[in-house]
Amino acid sequence: MEAEERRAAEAAAEATAEVVPGDLLDADEVRRRAAGGAAALGVRNVVLLAAGLVANLVLARLLVPSDFGYVALGQTLALVGSYLASGGIGIALIGRREAPSRRELEVLMGVQLAAATALAAVFAAGAIPFGRGGAIVALILVSLPLSTLRVPQSIVLERELSFRTIATVDVIELLAQYIWAVGTVALGAGVWGLASAVVVRALAGSVAMIRLGPLGLLRPRLGWTEVRPLLGFGVRFQAAAGVGVARDQALNAGIAAIGGISTLGVWALAFRFMQVPLLLFTTLYRVSYPAMAKLLAAGRDPRPAIERGAGVTAVATGVIVVGIAAGAPALVPALLGDRWDDVPAILGLGGIALMLSCPVAAATVGWLYAADDPGTVLRAFIAHAVIWVAVTLTLLSSVGPAAIGIGWVAGAFGDSGLLARAAAARAGARLGRELAAPFAVTLAAGGAGWALSTTSDTVAAGVAGLLIGEVVLLAGLFVLANPHLREAVALARQGLGEARHP
Repeated sequence: MEAEERRAAEAAAEATAEVVPGDLLDADEVRRRAAGGAAALGVRNVVLLAAGLVANLVLARLLVPSDFGYVALGQTLALVGSYLASGGIGIALIGRREAPSRRELEVLMGVQLAAATALAAVFAAGAIPFGRGGAIVALILVSLPLSTLRVPQSIVLERELSFRTIATVDVIELLAQYIWAVGTVALGAGVWGLASAVVVRALAGSVAMIRLGPLGLLRPRLGWTEVRPLLGFGVRFQAAAGVGVARDQALNAGIAAIGGISTLGVWALAFRFMQVPLLLFTTLYRVSYPAMAKLLAAGRDPRPAIERGAGVTAVATGVIVVGIAAGAPALVPALLGDRWDDVPAILGLGGIALMLSCPVAAATVGWLYAADDPGTVLRAFIAHAVIWVAVTLTLLSSVGPAAIGIGWVAGAFGDSGLLARAAAARAGARLGRELAAPFAVTLAAGGAGWALSTTSDTVAAGVAGLLIGEVVLLAGLFVLANPHLREAVALARQGLGEARHP
């Protein structure tokens, strides 16, 4: 039995990273770091889930939906600025075989800091004339240049698979944001406390990364020679990222125009609750490219890693989305009041969308970039964005905020279908077979919990629905998706062991 568990742990670790990320790490070291890093990121997600739920519950009681709407607009502009300022050049250094020099990292930070500062100034100047809402947006944009200070440290840590430090910084910055937001709003700052918390998060994250990272304080430099070789891949990578930025802009603007700023606030709060499963996806998405690049360079078959990675991700995503959505019909009105009654529908539909898209994208996007096929990724992201925005805006006036979730599900079918077909054609990976059982079990478990929690608008009914959902999920996975469940558990055990004894 012990040998069987050890083999399962090794297989689970290989699903996260089957390759050596650099000349100085052997395969066993990669497995050790991957397992320890997975545990660290898992603990991070639990902490962020708990802190985020508590903070957002408190903030939703103290603020009105329009306040969340203004902050959502500011964060969207900051995201656009971050996208334009980065140019994708940092991601090229993560996947490159040769380690970046200190000067290259200093130039990278200098270029991004200069671009981010200029963009923040331009966006803020355009927003301020619009009164109170514009001033809120301008305040949030201060976070843009502050966030660039952490980039060089993150590049080095990701190349070394040092996820513990990354997870620690993520927790520090999110806790700083939540503590500041709740404290200042409770003291009477209103929406200004929520907006300034975004700046506090960026500052706390950069300071923590500089303090805990391997490089110390770097001096920003400007230089074309170091940046120019990185632009080719950066542009290709940014094309797909740009689709996501454009989607968020179109979605937020369309929701505000058709449904009003309060509807945008409802969506902003629902999206805050969905940040934990999205954190899981973005973490896997960030590390998959360098891992897959080395897998292909070593001549290894990517199919096992793609299939196992998708299965393990589906298990983890299912546990999280059932935890968020199953009790929502009772918990949201009981804890937040009737003005947030539209949130549960978005959470339930959003959970379905994430189960459709996250496992497939997490397992395939990095591999496609490593295989020099960014075109497929771009087409998948375009399909997801166009379908989501079109369906949402078409249905919003007649269906209400639930249209956002319906559009999300429709878009997830679009991108996951394109990516799964690419994996089947190029690598022979059969993702439908791997994901059918986890998806069906998650849908049934979430539905059971949802049905129970709709019986009463009380906290007890919501908690009962959540617990029933998780019990049904784990029992169903044990029966119908046992290999993926065992690999996920084995990976967690090995990772926790490594976290206790690094």
